[in-house]
Amino acid sequence: MQLELLSKNHLEQLLAFELENRSWFESLIEPRDDDFYSAQGVERHIDVELDKVGSGSSFCGLLFKNNEIVARANLRDIGTNRAFVGYRVSKRFISQGYASFCLASLIEIAKREYNVQSLEAKVLENNPASKHVLLKQGFEVIGDVPSFITLNNTQLACTEFRLKYA
Repeated sequence: MQLELLSKNHLEQLLAFELENRSWFESLIEPRDDDFYSAQGVERHIDVELDKVGSGSSFCGLLFKNNEIVARANLRDIGTNRAFVGYRVSKRFISQGYASFCLASLIEIAKREYNVQSLEAKVLENNPASKHVLLKQGFEVIGDVPSFITLNNTQLACTEFRLKYA
């Protein structure tokens, strides 16, 4: 397995992945706008993401199994010393190690390609599996933000994590 860098060639597969998992993702994280869920919306999304990749401020990866996207994994706001990690795994593929694989890959990419010295992540309280993945990869809790977001009419806190390395 390997993370592939997002490209325009992934449009159809990415749209299928996002449509199939829309309700699952929206139960765990802030929903995307409705206009995202179309070929034009995903094409715009890919263009924006590729601009960020081109500027060096982002890495957008897709994890495939049998030519199907099983997860997305990103480095965001890449700076001199840090970046933010994020990942989302298809509901059909949870609890099979894909999130751990994505996170381990992001850690390696951040070190090797961006010379980042620390990674950060934010996880909503409704996602204990993601917290477990981060802790397993050596991230430490650095804080909690109460009332971080309202999702599906529920106020949720957020836990902030950091992994430092040199």
